[in-house]
Amino acid sequence: MKRDEFKRYLDQGVLAGDGAMGTFLQAQGSLKAGDCPDVLNLTHPEVVRSVHGKYVEAGSRIIQTNTFSANKVKLDSFGLSDKVWEINRFGMELAKDAISSHSRHCLIAGTIGPTGQLLSPFGPLSFSEAERVFWDQARVLIEGGADILLIETMSDLHEAKAAVVGAKRAGGTSIPIICSFTYTRELRTLTGADPETVATTLEGLGVDAIGVNCGFGPDLAREVLKRQYKVTDVPLLVQPNAGLPILSGGKTVYPLGPESFAEYVESLVSAGANIVGGCCGTTPAHIRLVADILKDCKPLPRQKPGFSKSAGTARTIYIGDAFPTPVAGERINPTGRKNLAEALRRKEFHMVANEARNQVNEGASLIDVNVGLRLPEVQESDLMEGAVSAAQRGVSVPLMIDSSDVTTLEKGLQACRGKPILNSASGRRDHLEQVTDLAAKYGAALIGLTLDESGIPANPEGRLEIAGRIVETALTRGIRLEDIYIDPLTMTVGAGQDQLLVTLESLRLIKSNLGVKTVLGISNVSHGMPGRDWLNNTFLVMALGAGLDVAIVNPAQPGLWNVILAADVLTNKDRQAKTYLSAVSSKGHNGLHKSPKGLERYPGLAGGKREDESSRTLANHTIEDICDLLVHDLTLGETDRIEGFVKSLVERGLSATYIIENCVISAMEIVGDEYQQGTLFLPQLLLAAEAAQRTFHMLRPYLEQGSEPYRGKVVLATVKGDIHDIGKSIVSLLLQNHGFLVIDLGKDVDGELIVDVAISENADIIGLSSLMTTTMPEMAKVAELARSKGLNVPILVGGAVVTAEYAESIGAFYAPDANQAVKVAKSLLKGGGT
Repeated sequence: MKRDEFKRYLDQGVLAGDGAMGTFLQAQGSLKAGDCPDVLNLTHPEVVRSVHGKYVEAGSRIIQTNTFSANKVKLDSFGLSDKVWEINRFGMELAKDAISSHSRHCLIAGTIGPTGQLLSPFGPLSFSEAERVFWDQARVLIEGGADILLIETMSDLHEAKAAVVGAKRAGGTSIPIICSFTYTRELRTLTGADPETVATTLEGLGVDAIGVNCGFGPDLAREVLKRQYKVTDVPLLVQPNAGLPILSGGKTVYPLGPESFAEYVESLVSAGANIVGGCCGTTPAHIRLVADILKDCKPLPRQKPGFSKSAGTARTIYIGDAFPTPVAGERINPTGRKNLAEALRRKEFHMVANEARNQVNEGASLIDVNVGLRLPEVQESDLMEGAVSAAQRGVSVPLMIDSSDVTTLEKGLQACRGKPILNSASGRRDHLEQVTDLAAKYGAALIGLTLDESGIPANPEGRLEIAGRIVETALTRGIRLEDIYIDPLTMTVGAGQDQLLVTLESLRLIKSNLGVKTVLGISNVSHGMPGRDWLNNTFLVMALGAGLDVAIVNPAQPGLWNVILAADVLTNKDRQAKTYLSAVSSKGHNGLHKSPKGLERYPGLAGGKREDESSRTLANHTIEDICDLLVHDLTLGETDRIEGFVKSLVERGLSATYIIENCVISAMEIVGDEYQQGTLFLPQLLLAAEAAQRTFHMLRPYLEQGSEPYRGKVVLATVKGDIHDIGKSIVSLLLQNHGFLVIDLGKDVDGELIVDVAISENADIIGLSSLMTTTMPEMAKVAELARSKGLNVPILVGGAVVTAEYAESIGAFYAPDANQAVKVAKSLLKGGGT
């Protein structure tokens, strides 16, 4: 099926998807807990074919192949990594057989699930490795006859981008791609992205539908739809669970039966759904009622939002006439900055993270990242990869990836989560085509510079002509109009004052003729001149009046926010002057020194540190200063300077135990509190935890025999039948960083082994993880086995499907996330575990 055919298909009405495969197979006794559902394509094809047939009979218009876990990485967990081709190809054939035997017209969605691993720097997979894994699976599904590729149950933007890029490489631009995410009950992905950020990123990647599936029932899924419908015109898919699972009679059941589930269908459509199906706990009986209701439903009209948007790791900013003027912080640029240039030359990136954080705290809503050292011994592309990763450690706002080198831009794009802005493409045909292709491939917005092989035109008409060619090229290569920005180029006033008027007139012409957004580097105007702030701010006012949308400038520039605040009132961006009046009333008429509204700002943890406070200049610092610096870097996951801080503290006589208790654990408590408040997310939590682990290893030689300050001993395991390891590994890491001795038994662990190890090791706590509803009952078995063997220690349980009610029903304690697991573990030991 071609993409335009799929669009017409969706225009005809709201389509019924199918329902669950794994939970349905388990309920009918065809699948044991912990078995790979996909291998049934080879071992019991008639069972899989029968399930497909039931959904066809129920009225499903889209049938999903039984290939959710059939990528090489996930299959390797079952010892089946050499079966990628067979499982996917047979999965396609079984779906086709079921449809043809019922003489119905259904689309076949080749289903692709996550690898179960985080991407670098938080996990073992690089972006290119993950992309190849997904490409490998997608090409088999396409060759087998898939009408659509459905990438589902994603929980990390970075992995989802790799999956979409791999799928596009396998299918070219012809086959429709749907990408669906699962969220926590706080409506965040595992790595912190909200629904708007997911929609913005996937829209940029050019997917044909955006979905929400699994995780929870239709009530919360409806909220995700509502939020995404407001920010994108891409069709929406919803496949909720039949509610949150509960334990009844020793079995995991879902509370929403077919009738209760069907009561939500009309509200899902009115929230924006174009495809409605089901995930865990749903059955052909559920889908039959869904399909009947959808016969009379019309989809909401899809309207293109009247604004542009860019996404960071967890947040989206909006750019347009109804939104505040955004500032892109310019200071991550080694030109004229000796300390930053030297740090980049040494491939030390803590200054990049600090500078990003400081600029956001000063009001920047985007961060421009430029690492152009132009040194023969340094590869700019390698620096860009490190700098982008560092900037994302520091802030969650969108990035501008700034380079004229195509290889460098691609390295930055591969490291970047969310939807960045590429800065930039020139009007030179070869360069323009290469950069626009990169933007389309990786889902980025694009800045075009009004210069070409002949240089920079001296008149506005010449710059408009180049801008028109850039826009035409970008549109033909799949870039949306709202994702195209034009920079008519700021010339230095000292080199020719008349050229500034040309720049301003070019702005006006581009805005009125091309309908794109505009951007300028403001500080270029004053290069080499005294009183630069005056020139910069005055030029900014003139540019905003001419139609400037995004200013690349130093957000700490004196007077900047006074100018922007006033200009937004006078250009009608600040309707009824609400922001202006609020800021003036709170700050006074003498002015503001930073953004009045905190435009998408990241709060930071311990505040920014001056760039010259390095481990090389510690002689003049007190012990208290160095402890503060160590805590600061640990909270931010920065490791470049930790060794120097630790060495200095030890040399000055501090004991390793003191450093652990007063620096490392204090830092982890700060991070835990920020995580709990939702001001930082899993990637930052992991980086801080790994930095703490590195510090522990540095201090271990200085600890006296037997003096390691363990709070208690925890036996940790993912229960039998469950091969998911990410969440449990994070809990293990955090517990260790808070002073617990952790015996991590791994995944798919037999209950007998868990209890026996707890007894032999005299454990204080047993920690159990389960990500699948099919393996939740194993937790109850472990709890009962422990009681039967007289082991009276608290059992702490968690995982995506686990609830407080379930934990209580088996006599266990509940932790909804890794940070809470640490807090509960501490309270259990403090309270005697009862």
